[in-house]
Amino acid sequence: MTPLHHKNYQTRALSEILKLVPEGKVVDSFLLFDGDLEISLSKYRRFVCAHTTQYVVYEFWKCLFENPKQIYAIATSEHFKFEEEDYEFLQENWAHYKDQYIRSAFFYVLNKSSATGAISHGALDLNKLNIANLADLKMFKAPSNMHLIHDNTEFIDSIKSANNGEYNIINAGNFSLDYFVDGKGFGLEETRFEHKHLHEYFKNTDKKTIIVYKNRKQAVELYQNTAKTLLFLNQYGKQTNQDNAKEILIANF
Repeated sequence: MTPLHHKNYQTRALSEILKLVPEGKVVDSFLLFDGDLEISLSKYRRFVCAHTTQYVVYEFWKCLFENPKQIYAIATSEHFKFEEEDYEFLQENWAHYKDQYIRSAFFYVLNKSSATGAISHGALDLNKLNIANLADLKMFKAPSNMHLIHDNTEFIDSIKSANNGEYNIINAGNFSLDYFVDGKGFGLEETRFEHKHLHEYFKNTDKKTIIVYKNRKQAVELYQNTAKTLLFLNQYGKQTNQDNAKEILIANF
């Protein structure tokens, strides 16, 4: 179970992905953030190489894999408590702390305090920062079949160069052809990329590739002539029609 959340990357497409990716296969999964999809795939005996181009995301997961109790100890210490008026300052400055475990504790606490799950922006909402969730953080156990990879390159280049697995899985979140709106990341934890470049890669690659988007008419129009699989999924991950869909799953096989 992941200790994080993020509204843009919450997906219910797991059951359909499992139908497309056989047990025991190695998967390159991109845009790692909350880790929910990657952890779920590893639970169902897929070997997952979880990629991110954002070092702060990689660092949090590396520290979590190595020593979750250390992150928990910092996040629950008396010195770590903050007031509501400190929230915006911390969103802007959390990454400046020198110790990687302090940065990771801020990553966790700000994620749980954000209405959207973003670290560097989002309205304050403390409902998810509670004793039960902190206990889950403390007891986190890293899956043995999930490997973390920081790609020090642009997002599309990271996909092109990945050769660990037979499958690519890209949980792409919101779709937009406008780079300066939905397609743009605003914080150190978010990945900037142009969705039309992802489509160009999808159209030309021979590697088996699955993309999951929030349901947008523009995404359907862009991919409908190049996808060999195009599924509309409701809020429970069940197949439905386009009008009732929350997500779309696109595959080139």
